[in-house]
This record gives sequence, structure tokens and C-alpha cells, in this order.
Amino acid sequence: MSMRSAHDWHVLGVIDVAAPGRYEILYSNARGTALRPIEASDDADRVTVAIGATGMLHTCTRCACCAECACQGAGDLCWSCEQFRRWAQMTRPRLDAYLAACAAPEGWFVVSGSNVVHQVGCSALTRTVNEVTRVLDDACPHEQFYDPTPPVPVRAEAIRGGRRCRVCCPDVTPPARGSGRFTAGGGRDG
Repeated sequence: MSMRSAHDWHVLGVIDVAAPGRYEILYSNARGTALRPIEASDDADRVTVAIGATGMLHTCTRCACCAECACQGAGDLCWSCEQFRRWAQMTRPRLDAYLAACAAPEGWFVVSGSNVVHQVGCSALTRTVNEVTRVLDDACPHEQFYDPTPPVPVRAEAIRGGRRCRVCCPDVTPPARGSGRFTAGGGRDG
């Protein structure tokens, strides 16, 4: 005897209304109730989509990556797979630029999100680089995912301020950033 999963839908009844058409009333232990239009198409193309407060079964566009419903996304991918694809397209060139700067580090620096200036290849950046590499190497997670930002190499002239890293102590002096009211020396602006 085959086991039925809790996600199986059970038909409770049929509604036949002239204008909208015929619908099946369905129930699932895991997902609750839903309506499905009765059409001549195959059941394999229908998935449950939460539309407002109801779960409406409809014929939809399947995601090319995870085969979930992609009707609410743009194109042939669902929202989470599309977000991963965009992140990966933006992140790969940045990671490649960082790794190229690591190969020839002379004159390259990294300003982290906390406004700390690092040398390219600083051990404080290793975890971030490893996380970015791991997420890129893994396949699409098909759900919300952690999207780390890779370090972006910059030249010393492009550094607008910050503090020097205490681990790598880069050979650059970030320009002082005054608030507009006080100068870096602690006195009032003129």
C-alpha cells in the first residue's frame, strides 16, 4: 500500500457556476483548502499558489530552475531563483576582480562595509571570500539565501576615508573625513 503525503490534495466537491466556470474544492492536511479550475489541461501543470488569503490552483509557468510556480516572477524563473541569478551575475565579476588583485596586490586596497581599509589578501577578508565562493559554487538554493558581498579592490586614490585595519596595517593613510562641522584635528571649521 502506498503512503500518501500530507501535501496530497483531496477533492471535497465541485462548484459549477455559469460565468467563471467549474472549480474543484480541495483540501490538504499540510496546506489547507484551495480552489482549482477544472480545465481540459493536464494536472501536472498545476501547482498551489497563494493569491491573497486563498490558495488558488491554476495552470502556471514552471520555474526553469526549481520547477516551482514562476507566475509571480518575471520570465521563466521564480522570485528566489531570479534573486540568486542576479546576485551571482553581479558577484562573479567582483570576486574575479578581487582574486586578480590578490595575484598582483601592489597598490590595491579594500574598503570594507564598516569603512576599514585593508590590504588585498588580508586575513580579515578570508572568511568573506570563502563564503562568497561557497555560495557561488553551490547550486541555486531555490529559497531565500544568505548573499555575502565580495570585497572590491580599489586604488589608494579612490579611498575616501576610513580607518586602517589592525590586522594587515595597510601602507595607506585614509584621508580624514570631517562631518562638515568639525575638522579631523578636533577644532571647529572656519
